[in-house]
Amino acid sequence: MKSIIPFIVNYSPVKKLAIIPFERKTDKIYKSFELQYIDGEPYGNGYRIVSYRKDNYVDVYDDSSLKFQKNEKFNVAERGLNRHIQVPIKKAYLEKQNNCECISFSFRDLENRKIDFYIKEFSNKKSIPMNLLAPIGYGSKNPNFLPLFFMYDFDFIRKKHTQIECKIEDKRIVMDKFPMPMNMQFRYYARYSNQCELLKFANTDSLSFLEVNLNNNSYIDKNVEYIFEDSNSLSKIIVHLEDGKIDINFSPCFNMNKDTKGIFKICPKEKMGYLEGVYEINRDKDKIYIRLVPQNGWNSVPNSFITKVILNPNSIFCKWSKNYEYIEEIDIHKKLVKAKWNNNN
Repeated sequence: MKSIIPFIVNYSPVKKLAIIPFERKTDKIYKSFELQYIDGEPYGNGYRIVSYRKDNYVDVYDDSSLKFQKNEKFNVAERGLNRHIQVPIKKAYLEKQNNCECISFSFRDLENRKIDFYIKEFSNKKSIPMNLLAPIGYGSKNPNFLPLFFMYDFDFIRKKHTQIECKIEDKRIVMDKFPMPMNMQFRYYARYSNQCELLKFANTDSLSFLEVNLNNNSYIDKNVEYIFEDSNSLSKIIVHLEDGKIDINFSPCFNMNKDTKGIFKICPKEKMGYLEGVYEINRDKDKIYIRLVPQNGWNSVPNSFITKVILNPNSIFCKWSKNYEYIEEIDIHKKLVKAKWNNNN
């Protein structure tokens, strides 16, 4: 049995992440750094630094150990990419030991300036992390997918007893402070997660007319499995991970043979909650028109009083995805696909 794959879901192997903002006292070029640890195809394993510029573009520095992806796009990051280059990233570290996080990296930027960042907690107090869908796509001007960055045990760096040595050349960098205490501890706005899952939902860069032969009503692309009830009637998508899975369910089935309306639900681990939206399919002879809107946003699972405040249904974390809209046209006769995302934030 053959079937059309209506849209593409990709998994990006970003396993760990730390964001260090210094927007109140910015550098002449940058306002924050994002350290990523990547482990998986097509990159191999190593570190990446996404550098957020004051002009709202990003410079991306890949460690020499990574397999460089020359044409990789970063459209979901504000205005998008300025430069993407490969450099040696030294002293790179992103780990928690004895309930204390350590973040470290050193590299030279586009102007050959030495950038050295070292942050090490030395607190013996307990900190209660949260599970967060990061709003990385909120300000995207030209998104090519819905970025679903699930960050488990997400937490903010504590102020007390924390060693900080952050410099660009000889200038000391002052990290932004979080406006309120969490778990009775004052914090910096620097935050991290040592367990991440990044899903590129309906990636227009990867999309072309794709009609495949199904094996037991299933088509598998790397670790993503598309499961059909009948030809052109998609029932669910499963992203298979090392320690679990992410389910994308459609109710009723995503049936491209006729006009259909329904709900889609993206479900990572239960403690993360889920993201929900609506879909609409209109069939006109050889043309299929598809619309996806995550209009119900992210339903979080708060685990403390402060997370009930931060992750309430009206927060940016739960609402930002509601304003994304995916529109697609499939011409079966010409075997052509046109698709785009709109970010109405």
